[in-house]
Amino acid sequence: MAIIYSYPTDTPKTTDLLLGSSMSDGQPTKTFTIASLVGLVNAPASTGTVTSVATAASTFINVQGGTITDSGTITASLSAGGTPSATTFLRGDNTWAPASSTGSAQISVLDEGIQVTPDVDSINFTGAGVTATTVGNDVVINVPSALSAVTAIIGGTGISASSATGDVTVGNTGVTQLLAGTNITLSAGTGNVTINATNNPGTVQSIIPGNGLKLDSGSLTSNPTIGIDKTGSNNYIIIGKSDAAPTVDDFIAYNQTSSSDIKTTSFATIPMTTLPLVKTYIDTGDADTLTNVTDTFTTTAKIINVVTLTSAEYAAIVTKNVNTLYILESSGGSNVTVTLSTTNSITGGTAGVEYTLTGNVNGDTFIGVQGEPYSFTTIITPAAGYYFSTPPTGMTVSGSVPAVSGNANQTLTGVIAAVPSPTVTATLLVVTDIQGGPSDGSGFVLGGSVTNDTQVGTAPLTVNTFATTCTAAAGYTFSVGPVITNASATINGSQTVVTTITGTLQLT
Repeated sequence: MAIIYSYPTDTPKTTDLLLGSSMSDGQPTKTFTIASLVGLVNAPASTGTVTSVATAASTFINVQGGTITDSGTITASLSAGGTPSATTFLRGDNTWAPASSTGSAQISVLDEGIQVTPDVDSINFTGAGVTATTVGNDVVINVPSALSAVTAIIGGTGISASSATGDVTVGNTGVTQLLAGTNITLSAGTGNVTINATNNPGTVQSIIPGNGLKLDSGSLTSNPTIGIDKTGSNNYIIIGKSDAAPTVDDFIAYNQTSSSDIKTTSFATIPMTTLPLVKTYIDTGDADTLTNVTDTFTTTAKIINVVTLTSAEYAAIVTKNVNTLYILESSGGSNVTVTLSTTNSITGGTAGVEYTLTGNVNGDTFIGVQGEPYSFTTIITPAAGYYFSTPPTGMTVSGSVPAVSGNANQTLTGVIAAVPSPTVTATLLVVTDIQGGPSDGSGFVLGGSVTNDTQVGTAPLTVNTFATTCTAAAGYTFSVGPVITNASATINGSQTVVTTITGTLQLT
């Protein structure tokens, strides 16, 4: 066998052959290429096929040392710009930058719940005695107590405190909330709270004087005093009139001067002394009437009547009246007839319709002798609902019987008229009961007929012309209503009538 070092020297190639024994098939001598040996050396224990490793840089990482086929070193480093240090940070744009340029801290600072800034750059503690120190990564802030600082909290009336010092929880043991009840409204729930009470629909809101009454003092809605109306179309006599003829047993009321009390009496019991003018009128009418007031003798009958007649007429009287004085004349005069002749000049109506004539009327007669006095009296009575606007005259005609029969002429004058219906006025009062809204009533607006509007007419007056409207003011709306009841009535005298409005307001 040749000696190896005696062979010429050459650079091996992968295709060159080497001698060796094959251990897998009986150890025969075989040739192998250098390339096959290299493959056995580089192959892993598994069956992988990697023959080399290449390197490549990424956006943020630089890699050096490839391509490696057998062995080598791969070196990786950051590709960021800038200089890394303890005061710089790697930004998202692959740059080493100081902390001041890293962007928003996105930290908000609040003062008792109210935001001071949404993005703090730094926090600087200032003030006398305030210190900031670091302990490792902790920052300790020391704020000394002020001389006037609260040292204890003690709960007063309606207030509770969990403790006097330390962490104290303050609570309310008194009123915790104000709630508006029926007919009550509240203003804002914080600070000064205004409580307003509205009219209670269950109590009297106003008093309206009725027939024959009037408002003596106060107002219809505040401290009213009602009295009897003695003047105008609503006075208690006109408003309560009911025509009827009195009888002797009917009662009338009067004020007794001695006691200042109201008393009553009947027409039958009114003494003549209480009617001096009537007594004078009657006495005057009886001035020419024969009276016997001086006969005090008791031996003979008292003369009450005097009759003048002839002897024959006296003889014809069967039973003489002992209280009558009979004066006999030798011869009687001739009878003369006086006939009432009436001219009716009363205007404004017709006899028997608007008025009646009684007593002596046209055609009545008086029979007597010449010189004897006669008298005719006509009674004129207006019908119900009428009166004499001009008093009647000419009712009495008197004189002496003439020598021959004739007429006693009578002329009746006067003006009859219907009792006028009084002019009455209905005065409107608008009463509102609006719940909610401002207490001064600015939450709603009235229109149409308003307080103090009037309707005028003759009694009885039907009140039906008032029409009030109610709308919510700006910023408010009616959650209920409004319900409007316009004044409606029949009145016989001037008085106030009421329109009522109810509803509930709320903010829009």
